[in-house]
Amino acid sequence: MKSCYSNFIASFFIFFVIVVKASAQDTIVVHYGGHHATDESNVTHTTYLKPAAVIIPASMILYGCLKPAVGGIRQLDDDIMANIKTNHPGFHTKADDYLMWAPTASIYLMDALHIKTKHSFAEHVILDAGSVAIAGGVGFVMRKISHGIDDYNTQGTKFPSGHTTNAFRGAEIFHQELKESHPVLSYSGYLVAATVGVLRIYNKSHLLTEVLAGAGLGMLSSKLTYWVFDKVKYKKKKN
Repeated sequence: MKSCYSNFIASFFIFFVIVVKASAQDTIVVHYGGHHATDESNVTHTTYLKPAAVIIPASMILYGCLKPAVGGIRQLDDDIMANIKTNHPGFHTKADDYLMWAPTASIYLMDALHIKTKHSFAEHVILDAGSVAIAGGVGFVMRKISHGIDDYNTQGTKFPSGHTTNAFRGAEIFHQELKESHPVLSYSGYLVAATVGVLRIYNKSHLLTEVLAGAGLGMLSSKLTYWVFDKVKYKKKKN
């Protein structure tokens, strides 16, 4: 178990280091005629991975990763699950199966209604697929490693929550697309995603740590996808 946990923590920090390294280059400046371009058309500020933007989702994942080492985290997980089983034994809904897709679907609905967003429909498809690939890949590794750690297998649940990961992945894209044109509305996707996380707990499908780690993974996956997309897009423009 110690070996599995060491690998688990190492995997998290490798993922986190990738994000931090990426955030070190937060501005691209395109050169024309030997001079630095100063207008906004030639400069892009990739703020997706700045420390202030990643500290919350990274902390959510770290909280879940520390479960085997911190008894209080394990106890809180068990207490919440025991309370729900006692007070809401018959609660079950499939709403979370559909709600987790709502933030992503909203983006394509805006495309269909020709509502202005930060990127085009084709770019939305690329960003959506990229974040799915990153979230799915990292989530798969986390589940494989945590399966060998006893503390993650006490309730028959899986770490992290896939539903919550997907919901927050879409919510982050929704936020990035609308934060400049509709800043208040852009946060509504997080409310939907948070509802998915709560329902996963009330459905007895996941523990608090699994939901929090899923939320963090979803947000970081989309932020990393946007960062990569900007790098590739502006490199093409430069060439």
